[in-house]
Amino acid sequence: MKPLLTAALIVWSLTGSYAQSDLLVLKQKNQTIQTWVPGSLISFQFSSKQWLQGIIKIIRNDSIIMEQIDIRTVPNAFGFPTIDTAKLGLMKLHVNEVYGMPKRIYGSSIFTNGVLLQLGSGAFMFLNIVNSLIRNEQVFSSLNLGRLGVAGGVFVVGSLLRASHKTYIVLGKKYRLETIQVGAANR
Repeated sequence: MKPLLTAALIVWSLTGSYAQSDLLVLKQKNQTIQTWVPGSLISFQFSSKQWLQGIIKIIRNDSIIMEQIDIRTVPNAFGFPTIDTAKLGLMKLHVNEVYGMPKRIYGSSIFTNGVLLQLGSGAFMFLNIVNSLIRNEQVFSSLNLGRLGVAGGVFVVGSLLRASHKTYIVLGKKYRLETIQVGAANR
């Protein structure tokens, strides 16, 4: 009788410890991009446009309860950078209060987001002006003004490209955050 009771207790504890819970899902139209379960680390932009980070404790219906944390790099006793985590308490929020999510894959590099154009044109303008001053030439002569104008135009194009590449996605028509109820466990 005792081994049967022990086996039943072990089976009951294992099924209780691996109970299913609700999922938090980020979708692009009908395609799942990312999922979170209780215990997952989540980073998002709140409706006040403030970026928050935390560990999900409970996902129920359309609500999330998370323990808000702050992860920072601070110097240790020897001056070397170390990671420090501060727990800020529990926070309950509705999925509609999430404004944006960070992109997992930015999809843009220095070649496509305009930074290379800004760096190159800025360096060209700097060297052009310095060389003109060293050679005692007019900086804004008719020949040099065209070169500086083209470099300024390239810098503006790089600035426009950089402004159009966001590192986060805004939830709305294309992206949405929703909860999926998996089972009646933990209710």
